[in-house]
Amino acid sequence: MAHNRRKRVGIMGLGYTGLPLALGFAEAGHPVTGYDIDARKIAALRAHTSYLTDISGEQIAAASENLTVTGDSADLAETDAVIICVPTPVTPAGEPDLDILQSALDTLAPLVRPEMLVILQSTVPPGTTAAAAEFLGERSGLRAGVDFFVANAPERINPANRDGWTLANTPKLVGGMNEDSTRRAQQLLESVCQTIVPVKNLEIAETAKVFENTFRLVNITLTYELADLCKSLGIPVRDVIEAAATKPYGFMAHHPGPGVGGECIAVDPLFLKSVAAKSDRELPLIDTAYRRMLARPLQVADRAEQLLDDTGRKLRGSKILIVGVAYKPEVSDTRNSPARDIIEELRRRGAEVSYVDPYVPELTVGDGAVHRATWERSTVMEQDCLVLTTLHEEFTERPLWYAAPLVLDAWNSSVVGDGVFHL
Repeated sequence: MAHNRRKRVGIMGLGYTGLPLALGFAEAGHPVTGYDIDARKIAALRAHTSYLTDISGEQIAAASENLTVTGDSADLAETDAVIICVPTPVTPAGEPDLDILQSALDTLAPLVRPEMLVILQSTVPPGTTAAAAEFLGERSGLRAGVDFFVANAPERINPANRDGWTLANTPKLVGGMNEDSTRRAQQLLESVCQTIVPVKNLEIAETAKVFENTFRLVNITLTYELADLCKSLGIPVRDVIEAAATKPYGFMAHHPGPGVGGECIAVDPLFLKSVAAKSDRELPLIDTAYRRMLARPLQVADRAEQLLDDTGRKLRGSKILIVGVAYKPEVSDTRNSPARDIIEELRRRGAEVSYVDPYVPELTVGDGAVHRATWERSTVMEQDCLVLTTLHEEFTERPLWYAAPLVLDAWNSSVVGDGVFHL
């Protein structure tokens, strides 16, 4: 595939990672075909309407000259490169669930042609991209790495980030199945990413990505233990972390909260564990951190029950308002959000639970819908306890929690005042 800036790019999956990438390539002048099996997404994009909180309809409209969206996979047949951006969750048992990825590969295989570049951006267990290359080769009758080319370039999207990191300025890892694959992927991606970091092979790129988020999990759960210690010492854990963060080297600040959510930190460590298990290797530190993560929402429920008991009230029958149910501020994504487990546990103990979140219009936990309340002073005053789980800007701009008789700040923010308690 000769190098030029106007490659025809196909994007499979137009979610949190695929849509920003599709827009990036379109804005860079590439003809882009965005493919998704969700007809609602296709209709929204054709109407220049965004379903992601950090992408505007104006951005979609501006890119529309070069962006075609479709639910017909045949439209990918004439592309020069296809980038796979589909979800890779885990099963309820904690095993990698690659069914969606396999479905994407089944769809792509008949379309693979000579000189095509296939890039896997989805986060996967190490070894997955090589297996995908072999599968595509067998199904297409072409030789991977010779007739067509395969690389892994893991996503590093941080939805609604407040630190200025974008698709363009976040360094992009690229590892190919051979040097030619790496080079071709690098040439394509450098039109949308300022810094490309080539690595030696597929497995290095895959493993680096899952290690990045495993690193965060281990350090976040370490702050849970620090928070418990600081509570017994009578000192604010936030002050301790901020003091430690003044060291200019060797320290990276992480903060305790109600738990870990999303499809990255809560999932990626299990990809490492799955690979380790195949070689009968244990990862005890990661195991401990993961168990600590799973236990955190229960700790929130325990603390809420304790605070109510201390004020002469019982959790059973109490009105509890969960403030923020998305897994992080300024997004609508509730996948693996700790708020879900907190709500389920509080309900199990007999509490009457509702929630407020400006980005989440409806929420189902277990078999039942959760009542969505309004962020109004009158609503807050009706509650027995507020649990702050995701501190969206709307809540900090209108800090109505001061009207509540009892507040559990599970977010461990800087909220202070009478009746405000932390984990």
